[in-house]
Amino acid sequence: MTETAASTDMLVGAIGEWYNAIVQHDIAEAKQKKTYTEELRRHVIPDKKVQTYYQLVDFRHKILTEEILHRPLGQDKAIVDESITDTDNVLKYLYHYMEGRQEFYKERYLLALRHFQEAELSLVNVSDLEKAEFYYLLGQGFYRINQYMHATSYFNQAKELFSQSPQHADRVHTCNFLQSAIYSELNFYDKAEETFNASLANTSLDEYTRSLLLRAYGLHKERHNELESAKQLLFDSLYTGNQSETLIGIKTKTNLANILMRLQDPEGLAMLRDAEIAAKQYSMVEFTALNKITRGLYVDIYNLELIEEGVTQLIDHELYFEATEAAEQIAKILEDHGEFQCSLHYLKIANELRIKQNSIGVE
Repeated sequence: MTETAASTDMLVGAIGEWYNAIVQHDIAEAKQKKTYTEELRRHVIPDKKVQTYYQLVDFRHKILTEEILHRPLGQDKAIVDESITDTDNVLKYLYHYMEGRQEFYKERYLLALRHFQEAELSLVNVSDLEKAEFYYLLGQGFYRINQYMHATSYFNQAKELFSQSPQHADRVHTCNFLQSAIYSELNFYDKAEETFNASLANTSLDEYTRSLLLRAYGLHKERHNELESAKQLLFDSLYTGNQSETLIGIKTKTNLANILMRLQDPEGLAMLRDAEIAAKQYSMVEFTALNKITRGLYVDIYNLELIEEGVTQLIDHELYFEATEAAEQIAKILEDHGEFQCSLHYLKIANELRIKQNSIGVE
């Protein structure tokens, strides 16, 4: 196995499978999963949290296979018993945190939240800054499924803890502009403007955080049909810091391509092609779907099959807010060009999805 064939995601997945075998007390399976995990570790340089995850699972494996208990323990037995309990508690947290993070990056936000909520039950065993990072991720999860009250609550808890550490100022700023994005999505335009501009006035932002802020502000402008402003902000975002070289940059290119095509800007088609190739390469379902909708509307001119395919992908991935915004844009374009029956179809979809957003977690 080469370094390019292995990845941190693969390692996290392997550790999770190994841990599950330990929980099931399947020694043969656990040993097999341990061997595979250690093979992956030789080709991956994990971050500190993944390394801790590995070490805790390895400790738990040794307990399962009695490697730690092969000698008389005497007074040390109580220490080992306590270590087992502490390790299990932290492992429950780390397992669900890691699995949740994996699902979040795959854009499966409901599955991510289920893991995060399991992890939350073990938060008592972690540091305040770890809690802050967790609350931040949980806030993002709720934000992505449009549960804004929960998202705001977790962002506020994260900010309170992050604000105690000067090294985490960027996280405080990110929580602030995500709150601005929530105001925007709730159509509190003036409040969103006020808070976005307050964040932009902060001269201490690092370049990458500023690029994310510019992106969020650009999407706010697009949402309120200020397309020229949105275009400029998203271009600024793409070329601030190294965003153009990241996965976030692919998302920005997708949004930019749509705006450029709507403005009949000649750069739009090249931007769309770049976004399509990159989104497919990295299996970015949401942005692959959005690119299909843009192509179906503005390049293949009312390719209803491609448009429907894109909307269906968003719905199947439970990206209801994004599907609602797309359906409304599609309906408006079709109405403007006299396609009234098709326009009505997408207006109905948008209305049904608004109801669906409010039912998340009820089914």
